Amino acid sequence: MFSPILSGFTLFLCAVGLKATTELIQSPAAMKVREGHTVQIRCVLNSTNVKVTVEKSDVHWYNSPDKLTQRGIVLSLYTDGHVYRKWGFSKRFQLSRDMAHNSYVLTINNVMVKDSDNYICGIWGTLFGMGTKLNVTSVNVPVLIQSPSLERITEGHTARLCCAMQNAWLEKTDVHWYRELPGQGMEWVLTHEAGGATRRRANSPERFEPSRDVSNSSFILMVSDVEPGDSAVYYCVVWGDISGNGTRLIVTDPLDDPVLTQYPAVSQVPEGVTVQMQCTLDKANVSNTDVHWYWQRPGHRRRWAMSHFVNEKVTKSFRISDRFQPFRNVTSNSYVLNIANASINDTATYNCSVWNYIYGAGTQLNVTDAMAPVLIQSPSLEKVTEGQTTRLWCHMKNAGVGNTDVHWYRKLAGQEMDWVLTQEAGGATRRRPNSTERLQPSRDVSNSSFILTVTDVEPLDSAVYYCVVWGDISGDGSRLNVIRLDDKRPSSMVGIITACLLVLGLLFCILATAVCYMKKCACFQHRFKPDGSSTEDLKTISATIAVDPKENKDAATDVSESEKSEIHYADVQFHRRTAKDSTVRISEETTEYAVIQRA
Repeated sequence: MFSPILSGFTLFLCAVGLKATTELIQSPAAMKVREGHTVQIRCVLNSTNVKVTVEKSDVHWYNSPDKLTQRGIVLSLYTDGHVYRKWGFSKRFQLSRDMAHNSYVLTINNVMVKDSDNYICGIWGTLFGMGTKLNVTSVNVPVLIQSPSLERITEGHTARLCCAMQNAWLEKTDVHWYRELPGQGMEWVLTHEAGGATRRRANSPERFEPSRDVSNSSFILMVSDVEPGDSAVYYCVVWGDISGNGTRLIVTDPLDDPVLTQYPAVSQVPEGVTVQMQCTLDKANVSNTDVHWYWQRPGHRRRWAMSHFVNEKVTKSFRISDRFQPFRNVTSNSYVLNIANASINDTATYNCSVWNYIYGAGTQLNVTDAMAPVLIQSPSLEKVTEGQTTRLWCHMKNAGVGNTDVHWYRKLAGQEMDWVLTQEAGGATRRRPNSTERLQPSRDVSNSSFILTVTDVEPLDSAVYYCVVWGDISGDGSRLNVIRLDDKRPSSMVGIITACLLVLGLLFCILATAVCYMKKCACFQHRFKPDGSSTEDLKTISATIAVDPKENKDAATDVSESEKSEIHYADVQFHRRTAKDSTVRISEETTEYAVIQRA
């Protein structure tokens, strides 16, 4: 009865044991080959279970130990023979199975330098090989060139050691840094792996920080807050046996720092001429000190341009042409940089440097075309009321506003020219201390103009404003006059009062005209009926005048005797003649002033 149970338990133990003893054995661990060869990487599926064979499982290949997931797969061979290749992996990568040896095989034909990587096989998503580190070199053997050969630096500062690699793929190569202390042997400092991880020797300080400069194909070792104990010769090493020429680091006392005096501060030249800038060195000898030149174009960060070592070797950035030539003037203990056939693209600020942290003040080089830029400001006079917003324009000819820094200055009455702000070509704005944010610079590229906008203007903003480019090219200025609100109010009140008086006068005239018109309608002339006229010729409204001889004897006499029959005061009654020839009285008898004249 226990036989079935025992058999099942035995099968369970076998299954657990079989799973625990299944593994992928990958070889080789590393290989180094030259371009054009064919390489083969093999993963043997080793299992105590004879049923676990390569034809029954999909195999996937990865190129990073940190990405052993579905997304990290670059190549796959499925049981049905279908092959998956991630974008960038051509048919030079061939996947196969070796049934005789129960192995998965990756074959790379005509290998290239960019194929250098770490290849890892895997099945089931949980079982992986140990990986194969593939280094593909060019036809020429890789070369490591270290710079500077001698680095003097003051205690507490940061040293930068550079190791340029030729004929190999920088991003896919591990670099090892070693150092040789005075009177001691070589010791390993750290390793910077291609994936970015850093391995250090025991008790190694974090002040040593490795990095890569891909644009210059260089390994970098930064040593921050240097100490006297850091003085040594440092070497970079790749592939275990290829080493650089070494950099001697000497940590000095802070009181021994050299001084660089650079001139000219500004150099403006037309295209095609040769430019020369110079750096004089104090407290050190140019013959024993490497010099590095940097440049910073408008709107860009400062970049390394070239280095001139004590052995007269010169290394340059790929952006620097052969028109740039450095040399030493031992007589004046100076470094000199010549730029032949200068072009507008050479416009930048150039700095010399020694010991990687001591810099000259810089030379601002402005290269112009045949015609010098012209700045035209408008308006020449701008009057604006306090609290409003105004815009000052600066139009530039013969140059592009998009690649030029502009400086705004102003001259207050009775004072010297005062810098206000600078708008760099990259868009950043620098202001003088305590400068107001109400002044905002901008550019109108379509009109090739710089603009200074002043919002919420104040009386203190009244000044002459100037735009300046390239240090010495200035506009003709815009005078800004700010009118106070209290200065403007009296004149406005006078205007309002005057307008009110005019309106009142006009209303009075209209009223008087209306009154006169009404009185004129009330007063009319009474005419006698002419001979031969009919009743219809008479007016429909007539008036009778009654004069009491007793009360106004003189007036009655005047009416009867005067030809004009003028009377100054009389009793007047108004009548209307109807269609039935009847007369209707329409007003009470009143005494009015009148002038009556017979025809």
